Amino acid sequence: MEISNFTIILTDQCNFGCTYCYQKKGRQRLDPVLMARAIRFFEPYFARELFIDFYGGEPLLAFAEIKQAVEQVKGLSKKRRIKSHFSLTTNGSLLDDDTLDFLEDHRFSILLSFDGLAQDISRKKGSFDFLVSVIPKILHRPRISLETNSVFTSDTIQYLSRSIELIDRLGVRKINVGFGHRQAWTGSSLLRQHKELARVRRYFRSRYKKAKDIPWTELGERLEPAVYGCAGGRGKMALAVDGTLWGCFLFPQFFCGSRNGREAKKYCFGRVDAFIKNHSHIYPRIMENYAALRMDNFVTPDGPCAVCDELMDCWICPLAAALVSRKIGLIPALICRGARAWRKEKRRLQSQFEMSK
Repeated sequence: MEISNFTIILTDQCNFGCTYCYQKKGRQRLDPVLMARAIRFFEPYFARELFIDFYGGEPLLAFAEIKQAVEQVKGLSKKRRIKSHFSLTTNGSLLDDDTLDFLEDHRFSILLSFDGLAQDISRKKGSFDFLVSVIPKILHRPRISLETNSVFTSDTIQYLSRSIELIDRLGVRKINVGFGHRQAWTGSSLLRQHKELARVRRYFRSRYKKAKDIPWTELGERLEPAVYGCAGGRGKMALAVDGTLWGCFLFPQFFCGSRNGREAKKYCFGRVDAFIKNHSHIYPRIMENYAALRMDNFVTPDGPCAVCDELMDCWICPLAAALVSRKIGLIPALICRGARAWRKEKRRLQSQFEMSK
């Protein structure tokens, strides 16, 4: 067991109420003593290059615990010469100067949830102006790495292309985009999604000379054809707010309220103390279940993914899909269709760059 990515879910509290959010909000906070015990246990298993991600809820509501964990990991880094990297997934509302000072001192990467022109519709009214003002402040701190994550729904898809243009022109060099499915996608909203993706493609083609320069990283990168497998547990571990361990932060989110069920037990490594006592048996047994989460084992309403002509180019997270279908391994038709449209525009964009050489 070697852990290179360790996610700490500090709280299920959040000061936003995003319309598409699947997380169940509560008032729990991770026990700092248990968090320290988990970090201390995993120390011998941490890779020489270690990535620690703080997640919530809104993790900055537990800023004291972030400071505690950073100090502890830094101490381990000195002892074992581990190169540690820290990241934070945040809605940005609590990013004041003091907080940014701390994040800069420790060279944090910030994943900022920002929906562009849909921000005040999907996330929190009035937050757009604040984040547009705070993004330049972050970018002027060279020891902080910034990337954004934007989510668009059937109700906000018409803002996609203009939002990407806005974020790009603000100077953000790494943009992530996702699509929410709590609200049903109609035929007209799917058609609008296709049109918006095409507009994004044309915008990037006019603005950049090389595909690799495009800030929407997934759109510009070229991946080798392969059968996708979930990376959960493979060098990754997530400590949930209730003290349980999972292969990825999405699993405790999906199984919230049903963690004692048979399906949940397939993917939960157990509570920290129980795992510490019997990890040599628990880890390989649970990892067998994570290893089975491959695209060729998934199905859509149209049939098995294994017989799809785009299998080798399709990379759909089974947990992101399960948050909609409610069954791990079942890919809803709308997610499948959206992924096809995205891949189509990606291929067209990359071919246009190739033709211009």
